[in-house]
Amino acid sequence: MSQATEYEVIVIGGGSAGSMAASTAAAAGARTVMFNEGELGGLCILRGCMPTKTMLHAAHLVHEAANHHTPGVGRAELDLDFRQIMANKDAKVARFKRAKVEGIESGGYQVVGARARFTGPETVEAGGTTYRFTRGAVVASGSVPSLPPLPGLEHVPHIDSDAVMRLVERPGSLITVGVGAIGMEMSFFFARMGTRVEVVSRRPVFQDAGPGIANEMRIVLAAEPNLTHHLYERPLSLAGDDSSVTFRFMGENGEKEVEGDRLLMATGRRANVEGLGLEAAGIQIERGRIVCDEEMRTTNPHVFVAGDASGERLILHVANWEGKAAGLGAARVAGSHPVERRLRLEIVFTDPPLAMLGMNREQAASAGHDVVEATARFPQTGRAITMDVQHGIWVLQADRSSGEVLGCQILGPRADDLVHIVSGVMYYRGTVNDLLQMPWYHPTLSEVLMELARSIQRAGVGDGAVVEL
Repeated sequence: MSQATEYEVIVIGGGSAGSMAASTAAAAGARTVMFNEGELGGLCILRGCMPTKTMLHAAHLVHEAANHHTPGVGRAELDLDFRQIMANKDAKVARFKRAKVEGIESGGYQVVGARARFTGPETVEAGGTTYRFTRGAVVASGSVPSLPPLPGLEHVPHIDSDAVMRLVERPGSLITVGVGAIGMEMSFFFARMGTRVEVVSRRPVFQDAGPGIANEMRIVLAAEPNLTHHLYERPLSLAGDDSSVTFRFMGENGEKEVEGDRLLMATGRRANVEGLGLEAAGIQIERGRIVCDEEMRTTNPHVFVAGDASGERLILHVANWEGKAAGLGAARVAGSHPVERRLRLEIVFTDPPLAMLGMNREQAASAGHDVVEATARFPQTGRAITMDVQHGIWVLQADRSSGEVLGCQILGPRADDLVHIVSGVMYYRGTVNDLLQMPWYHPTLSEVLMELARSIQRAGVGDGAVVEL
């Protein structure tokens, strides 16, 4: 048996988490190699965050021109070239990819274009060569689309979020199964491109954000041209071919069916850990997830996990946090390197976008807080009125005794940026009183936060108060 090639740190996967882990380990002085199968760049750049936001920008322009609510300004049906919209997306992806690859090439670590698998507690095999790590390793192998066991799905042609990126022709009609970030963003995009979209799900849209957000989203969806949401209690059958698909299900009022030219399965993603030989390395898996502690250490104390491979919170900034912690751990940098979990930040780029931070009312109460919550609807606030905003809600939670801000949920204009104001306050464990001491400019959308803080302060007595502006 030939001698193994040795590195101090081995990283499996070259996406956001993997490249962060590799560069962190290299910066700590560890001789590092990163294995990546296929195209460099990672899911976010190649098929996720960046291409979808490029597509949604085009969809927003089309919708705003034809459906705005400002008197005195005419509406217009803009010309659409779906093929050119997707080509623009590809051009943006190429630009982002070049920048990412340049960063990887200057990261101070080696890159091997092959898929690696563990052959023992401290060895991996890739491309017929055995490699040994002397400090640690990081599993950052990303994720793959996940499919539920719907009856008949195995016989019906369908596309997933990866396949959407390769489309050059707009479908006339579409069935979307799933109302997570992928399902809702793609449904909004295609509906605004002129596709008739039937969204089918087991639960209301944005239910996890709390009842106020879910109720507001029902209003948003009811006003959205070309998009209809259907709740189902039990799937009955899927049938179809390359030109037509039918989904039958039991709904709230009995049996129902929807039809579409294409079927989009947007039911989430799962950790891409099959074939990695984790058992050979002593790495335990539970329910498809690699077991790890708060520093991303697996059941093999010298192997760490980061990013989508962890199977939890498949979000870019979380992948970077985890990648850094895993890289430091694998390089055996002294000290504790826990991943920030308190500021749970998630954004869905619908129109209006949804942003969620920290805990909602129910989660905060379950964590033992005496919660005070305030709610404001954007159409009733100053700056939003000047913008003719029709929909939106901002919800803020705080602890009654300390006043500490515990979380917020925003479904409204610029929510993806507004939420970072609250994130900064929560990072330093700020209170509603701190919010009231901060300077605010009028009129702005952000000053709604000051009014929410003022309402919470006024409602600081009583049991579990909820106030609305």
